Amino acid sequence: MNICVINPNYYRSSGVTMAIRRIHEPVQPCGIENHFVSCRYGDEEEDLSWIPPGRIEHLGLMSGHPGVFWRSVMRLKRLLDERGIDLIHVHHRRLSMVLTVLSPLLRRPVLYSGNLTYGFSPAFWLFSPRRAIAVTDSVKHNIVATTRTRDGEVLGNPTPFPEQPPAIDIAAVRKRAVCVARFVPVKGHDTLIDAWPLLRDRGIDAELVLVGEGPLRAALEEKCRQLGIADRVVFRGYVADVRSEYARSLFAILVSSIEGQGIVTIEAAAAGRASLLTDVDGSRDCLPPDRALPNGLPYGDAVALSGALASWFADPEAVAGEGRRFFSFHQQLNSSKVLGLGYAAAYRRSRQR
Repeated sequence: MNICVINPNYYRSSGVTMAIRRIHEPVQPCGIENHFVSCRYGDEEEDLSWIPPGRIEHLGLMSGHPGVFWRSVMRLKRLLDERGIDLIHVHHRRLSMVLTVLSPLLRRPVLYSGNLTYGFSPAFWLFSPRRAIAVTDSVKHNIVATTRTRDGEVLGNPTPFPEQPPAIDIAAVRKRAVCVARFVPVKGHDTLIDAWPLLRDRGIDAELVLVGEGPLRAALEEKCRQLGIADRVVFRGYVADVRSEYARSLFAILVSSIEGQGIVTIEAAAAGRASLLTDVDGSRDCLPPDRALPNGLPYGDAVALSGALASWFADPEAVAGEGRRFFSFHQQLNSSKVLGLGYAAAYRRSRQR
C-alpha cells in the first residue's frame, strides 16, 4: 500500500516531523510504502536524511500565489497517479482542508492527523476531513467538538521501547533534570526558569538541562543570568539523539501551555524516566493512572512547580519508581511495535472506506 504523507515542512526540531518519522519506520514491515511532500513553508532547516532517496517532493501547496498553487496541485495529481498512491495522510489542519476540497480531483481519500487541540474555526468545521487520527483522547474530543469529522480513532506517537525499563544510576543523576523542547512561548520555559531560584531557596541545589533550539533561547539565557542561576541551567542546544540526555537525568520536565502528545514525554518514558507535566490538553493524557508523585501542575505557576520539583529531588528512589510506571504505561500504548500495526490497519481501513 502506498501512502503520500504531506506536511508544511520537515524541520529537524519539529515534534510533528519526529512524529511522522516515527510513524514511517514501524509501518514499513507491514507493507506500507511512504512518499513524502514538503511545502517548504517557513525558513528553518529541514532534516530529510531519514527519507528514502527519491521519495520526497517539494510542492507549493501553501503558496498564496494562485499560479504556483495550481501548478503544485497538478504536480501532486501526477505524483499520485504515477506512484500508485492509495491514500493521502496529512498532518496539518490548513492543508487537510485544502486537500479535502481537492479530493474529487485527486481521487484519493484524505486522512488527517490531529496533533493539537484548537478553538472552533468555521472554515475547519465546513471543510473538515471525513477521517482523522488523534494522538490523544484530548485531541479526539477536540476534533469531535469543533468539526464534522466523526470517523476517527486514537493512535499516539510511536516510540521505540526496550523490553525492560533502563536502570537509573541514582547516585550520578539525583540532582539533574532535563527539559527537551523548542524555545517558543507555548513550552513554558519562562515559568520553569522562574521556578529554579525558588527551588534553590528551598535548599535544593539542582541542575536543569535545556535541550533544543528556537527564537527565545537568547532571552532565556539572559534571564538566567539576571536571576543568578546561569551556573545551574545548561543550554545544550539541538541534540539529534536525546536518549543520552535522559540517561544523565533523574527525570524530565515539560511545562507547556498545550500539547497534542509530548513525544519527549514518551521518549523519556522509554528511557525509564518520569516526566513532571502541566495539567493541560495532551500532557494530562500522558500521566499514568497509578502515578504516586505530585504531577499535573497548573500552567504558569512557578511556585507550585518549585514545590513539586522539591518533592521530586528530595526522594530520587520514588522518582525512579515513577519512571517505571511511566515506562509500563507508555510501552503498552505508544511503543513502535504496537503503533506500527495500528497505523497500518488505520491506513487499510481508510482506503476501504
